[in-house]
Amino acid sequence: MTQVLGDGVVTLARPRPGWRVADQVLSSLTVAGLSFAVARTVEAHVFGVLGLVLLVAGFALGITRALVSDVYLIQFGDVMPRVRRQAARDATGAAVALGLASGALCCLMSAVLPGHQTRMAVFAVGLALPGLLVQDCFRFVFIAAGRAAPALVLALTGSAVQLTVVALIIRSGQHSTVGVTAGWGTAALLTAALGCALARLTPSLRQVPVWFALNRHLTVRLSVEYLLGLGSLYLAYCLIGAVVGISAIGALWAAQMFLVPAYLVISGTVALLREPFARRAEQGRPLVRPAVVTGLLLATVTALWGLALVALPDRLGFHLTGESWEGASTVLEPAVIGVVLVGLAVGPALALRAQGRGDRVRRASLVRAVLLLALGMIGADLGGVSGAAVGLVVAHAVGAVTLWGILLRRV
Repeated sequence: MTQVLGDGVVTLARPRPGWRVADQVLSSLTVAGLSFAVARTVEAHVFGVLGLVLLVAGFALGITRALVSDVYLIQFGDVMPRVRRQAARDATGAAVALGLASGALCCLMSAVLPGHQTRMAVFAVGLALPGLLVQDCFRFVFIAAGRAAPALVLALTGSAVQLTVVALIIRSGQHSTVGVTAGWGTAALLTAALGCALARLTPSLRQVPVWFALNRHLTVRLSVEYLLGLGSLYLAYCLIGAVVGISAIGALWAAQMFLVPAYLVISGTVALLREPFARRAEQGRPLVRPAVVTGLLLATVTALWGLALVALPDRLGFHLTGESWEGASTVLEPAVIGVVLVGLAVGPALALRAQGRGDRVRRASLVRAVLLLALGMIGADLGGVSGAAVGLVVAHAVGAVTLWGILLRRV
């Protein structure tokens, strides 16, 4: 994209969806690698504590992206470099503020949680959140500027440092979740400092209130969409852990780690097909057929991956996740069905958004979110972690059917 300024022409960067997908792949694989590394060396209960830590961190990251990083990507991807640079200072400053606020909240909440190890782990993740949120925001700064090289360097360095620190802690015999979390947070803080150096800017806290005031039209919508999507699933996991026990979170989290490739295929497809669906809608062409093809293709791919996982020998499962495999294996089949249903729902969601019916998608997401929380807890109360997994599957099924019903009814 170009913009005329005075007598000259300035070329503006346009963020590419592929860069966002690549960043998400690296982030997801880093979390999966960390999870597998810890699961092999600790008891199922301790891995459940780590699962809770990762849920808290993941929830905070998702909210920060909705309030800051995604907003920055949308608002400042096609502006003048000097404007984008100042916005980058404000955005990273907002990430610092959110990191400090959410970290303080975690530290306060840790005082009322049951179990000494759980309390200390949540306290540790509270200390780690500022670094985690800021280093994540800096990657979006580079993506918005069209600078693939520093974004890749930051992502690779962050992954390498985090995994190395955690591996050294584990090799030293310190299998405590608190130590792993503290090491993980320290690595993220170092990566955030590297982001400052690569971007040649420091976060500014002076414009934080102005940032949220000026971008309220985006932050509210993006936050609601996150809470109705992945956020509600994370909250459901926490509630299931409260009903069944912390080991249930470890079982559910371990099963999800095996499904990371399937989720990456789904998220990558959404990112890459959003614009083609929008162009097709602008041209007045029907969207039902591409929606059906997209949904069925994703359902097929994820089902094939799931079948391979279900056939995984117990010996290999124990090798990858240690004691947590016993719990993960009991919920793996429902988890596979759940991801297949998520893939099936992508087609109508893309079509409805392309038609400007994002409100209908949010209504269907609200139904699914409520059912995730309600059926997850009811299933946990009736049948333990297996019952909770079945309840989550029913919620995913209702969400997928609702989306397809809305799209086909419009036709």
